Amino acid sequence: MFQSWLRRLLKRRNRKVSEPVAFKAGVLIIGSLLWDKGRQAWRDARLDMSQSELVSAPIRYGRRSGERRGHTYTMVFSRGAQAGHARVVLCSRAISSAEDLIVESLKLWEAEALSSDSGRIASSWGRVALLCNPNRKSPVDLLNAWAERVGREKNYRSISQATDEGALVSKDGILQIDWPRRVEGEAAIDLDLLLVTANDPTLTGTPPVYPSVETIVGAWNGADEEHAEYFWKNTDYGIRTFQDDKIRVGLRPRRQERV
Repeated sequence: MFQSWLRRLLKRRNRKVSEPVAFKAGVLIIGSLLWDKGRQAWRDARLDMSQSELVSAPIRYGRRSGERRGHTYTMVFSRGAQAGHARVVLCSRAISSAEDLIVESLKLWEAEALSSDSGRIASSWGRVALLCNPNRKSPVDLLNAWAERVGREKNYRSISQATDEGALVSKDGILQIDWPRRVEGEAAIDLDLLLVTANDPTLTGTPPVYPSVETIVGAWNGADEEHAEYFWKNTDYGIRTFQDDKIRVGLRPRRQERV
């Protein structure tokens, strides 16, 4: 009887040792991933929208979009920007393996690129990056697998930056910003990992600089009214940049606010 009990005990212990560790993950979101109707299916399938918090992050309007948004400006991360408000949303599934991490990144890029089953995590204009909580034990196997996957992505290249900003994303696919803190209370976000889409800004001049507020506002005012909704929707969902007050002064009033 004792031997039988011992075998059961050892079996339970071995099972516990072999069980994978689950890491809590989220997506650090700026812009239309949070509210665009074209990304609703991704949000429904991959995110727990009830678990969402506003956080501080260095963001700005800085990438000139294509025809879909009327060649107006969208948001980018910028290490030289003053802190704004972004949003962290919890992933519906925990990350227990390298495969889980890759799947989440593939699904995130599909949402960002408005594509399906591309098998990619990057394009010529942007890429998925990873941010790890510095106060948690780093999941070395996941980081190694992530670096290996990034290394196989032919379009995973460095992001354009203004002078003295430094690399935004490392060659191993790690976003080089501080771990986000809640806007209210300033406590660090209680997650292990964050995925993010980091897109290239549109810089001009020598040395390269970001577009001015006047340029950003002029693009929205010169395009169809619907495109300025990108700015207004961001503010509706709590997304803020240090540029917002000046943008609001120059931007024509939102259609529903007119009298």
